[in-house]
Amino acid sequence: MIKLFKHALLLLMLPATGIVKAQVSILPQKAAAGDTVTISFDPGKSAAAHSEGPFFVDFNYSNFYEFPSRMPMKREGGQWQVRFKLPAYANFSCFTISDRDKKFVQQASDSSQYEIYVYKQGKLIAGNYLGKSYSVPVQDKNSDHIIATQEYYLKKELSLYPDNYEAQLRLIALQLKNSPSAQQARLLKKGLAVVEKKFRSNPLFEGNLNKVTMGYLILGQNQKVDSIRQVVINEFPNKKIGISYRLNKLLREQDSTAVVAKIGELLRLKTTDNEAAYAGAYEYLFTYYVQHGDSVQARKYLPLITRWEEDPYKWRAYKAYVELLLEHKLMLQDASKLNLYLLDSVAAYPVSLVRYFPETGYLVAHDPGKADKLAAIQAEIRANQGLLMAQLNQAEAAREWFAKSIPALQSAPLLRAIAIQYQRWNDAASAIPVLEAAYRYAPFDPAIRQLLDSTIAIRGIDNAAERQAYFSRLDKQWKQGYYQEFQQIIGNTPFPTDFSIVDMDKKPLLQAELRDRIVIIDFWATWCKPCIASFPYLHQVYKKYADDPQVKFVILNSGSGNSWDDASKWAQANPQFDFPFYYNQDKKLSSKLDITSIPTTLILDKKGNIRFRKVGFEGEKLLQSLDAMIEYLKEIEQ
Repeated sequence: MIKLFKHALLLLMLPATGIVKAQVSILPQKAAAGDTVTISFDPGKSAAAHSEGPFFVDFNYSNFYEFPSRMPMKREGGQWQVRFKLPAYANFSCFTISDRDKKFVQQASDSSQYEIYVYKQGKLIAGNYLGKSYSVPVQDKNSDHIIATQEYYLKKELSLYPDNYEAQLRLIALQLKNSPSAQQARLLKKGLAVVEKKFRSNPLFEGNLNKVTMGYLILGQNQKVDSIRQVVINEFPNKKIGISYRLNKLLREQDSTAVVAKIGELLRLKTTDNEAAYAGAYEYLFTYYVQHGDSVQARKYLPLITRWEEDPYKWRAYKAYVELLLEHKLMLQDASKLNLYLLDSVAAYPVSLVRYFPETGYLVAHDPGKADKLAAIQAEIRANQGLLMAQLNQAEAAREWFAKSIPALQSAPLLRAIAIQYQRWNDAASAIPVLEAAYRYAPFDPAIRQLLDSTIAIRGIDNAAERQAYFSRLDKQWKQGYYQEFQQIIGNTPFPTDFSIVDMDKKPLLQAELRDRIVIIDFWATWCKPCIASFPYLHQVYKKYADDPQVKFVILNSGSGNSWDDASKWAQANPQFDFPFYYNQDKKLSSKLDITSIPTTLILDKKGNIRFRKVGFEGEKLLQSLDAMIEYLKEIEQ
């Protein structure tokens, strides 16, 4: 059986057939960082009709962070092409070609996608086969040999680059999964030795220590992360990295007064070499003194935490400082000055995902919604400026800032704060439309509803029936916005019928229980912090529909890194979440559903088709979007 698999694997490694090459070409064949790569697709030599298009390159595994995951191709003669310059950090990537709705998908074979390897002076650079190993579950979801194939490519990587730290550990981690218990101790010892060597190679460099941390996580030794930090503290207590780790540990303590005293002790160790490590301490002291109303002490630390540095996250910190001062009505002139500086500079900085690697520095991921996000953030900054002006008794200036911010403002708390300020000015007429906007963004917020409910009496809406009709109209307004979006993203993929899911009594979930109902399936695990963080919001939506016979919730432990016992114990320990918990016993279900990360929520229609997919932690936004999806499916299936 093993020989047969190896033979099949070697066939898989062979170059694509002449027909496939005619369909898709990638030039240059040995692209290097900085080269312009051209991907060409001839639909006439594929299953796509000549008239079909446009076509897109879909990167399914890639480290081209600055690029969109979906690149539109341009028609050039009888072919479709896309060109892009490989970034300096480029490594292995794989892709497919599809039409707009992905009804047609072109790939190299049934079990592999098109691939780009990166070279330097004609030689494959380090990390390509490591990337290939990562891509295996993406390229061939239904394979029974994913782990063996990943192992094959990791060994290829190490044959070229035997010192590739991550490849060494990934290989050991795979071997740990498939080895008898007698060998696991030896393999773990080998892996820990690799991590120890990495640590000792440069124990004072933060980037190297990040890799050490990653190594422990790869090996499943999460508990050693704090241990290695303690080693750094013990061996290098007064170095920059030692001070940094000491502060990180200290700032997690609950007694803030004691923390401030201990920070004072550590500040005596400050030198020109380790001063940068104290940034977190300065921020803690600033926050502490603001919260205690001590403007004299807080003002001492504000200059230390507002040094503009090459840090794309800094603007977020500045915005938080402004909001802290505004909340505590302290140092309002300083807050106004900082806020105006922020408004002038925020457009130059990324507003979404940023990745940091020691080798490359900060990498800003492609974000097609950057302009909209920036406009929303600028509206929040303007709203804060208006609130600051109101606190400084400059009502006319405050109203001007409010007028600039409200049209683009999407923050329900800020809209509510502006409405309250209008009420303080006895201007209920201005407060009502602002509260209506706040309600549209946060209809589940009881404080906003209560405030709006008490304010609309000015319009003569003062009986229960009129109030109910009024709020129904507002609900329809915010849902219509979602409905228009849903028309663009709604899918129609059948949910598998051959699943194996049990509840917390180990009773199987039957397909009949899903039939003729809108089903919300939320994939989670006990170790997934974003999953747990989303539960309070998910639970609010569940409570709304708990008695609705048309709707069923399946809060499904994915089974990844968890047993049924893990799921059951967690559910019992958290009775505040009384939605129905289930456990997935089908190891291939995630692959069948193309789920590569959690939390992932699937919304099925009454015919058992997956109509919507939500990936990642959305926070409070989940309340509206999930509720709207349920109501939308109800409407279109009437």
